[in-house]
This record gives sequence, structure tokens and C-alpha cells, in this order.
Amino acid sequence: MAGLLDWLDTFGLGAIILALLLWIRNLRKDRAETGKLDAEAAHVIADAAAGLVGPLSERVGRMEQRIDVLEEENARKTKLLDSAIRFIRELLAWIERHVPDHHPPTIPADLESEIER
Repeated sequence: MAGLLDWLDTFGLGAIILALLLWIRNLRKDRAETGKLDAEAAHVIADAAAGLVGPLSERVGRMEQRIDVLEEENARKTKLLDSAIRFIRELLAWIERHVPDHHPPTIPADLESEIER
């Protein structure tokens, strides 16, 4: 009977060790699958981000180009407007000096403040 109990103790201990080893293996397997899932999720997120950021980056690039063109155009038109205002000032002064009996047309209100500068 003592031999049988020794055998059961050994077998029980072996079963416990075997159960622990199987549990550790399953735990590692679960972790590996979780790691694989994490890697797949990271890949999906990276693809989604690239799909969203790529077109936005292109749009930002086009907008920056348009802004550059508009800034150049604005600078050119501002320079042209300043030149036209200088010319109008000189023309009004010339009319006042050389054609005293005629009066120049009335200056529009939105230009009057610019011309008086």
C-alpha cells in the first residue's frame, strides 16, 4: 500500500507539474497571439493613418502653393494701387494748377481717405 501511495504522490506531483507546464505554454501562446494581434492592429492603424494623412498632406501642399501665388498677386496689386493713388494725387494737383476754371470730378468716398494721405 505504501508503494501505491508513493506512486500516486509521484503521479499527482507529475500531474501538477504537467498542468503547470501546459498552463505556462498556453499563457505564452496567448501572449504570442496577443502580440500578433497587436502587430496586426498597429499595421491597420498605420495603413489608416497613411490613407488619411497622405491626401491631407497633398491638400496642404496645394494650399501652400495657392497661398504663395495669392501673396505674390496681392503684393503686385498693392504696389499697382499705391502707384495709381500717387498718380491720382498728382493729376488732381495738376488740374487745380493748370485748369483753374474747371473742377475735377468728385472723389469717391472710399478713395478720398487714401488720396489725402
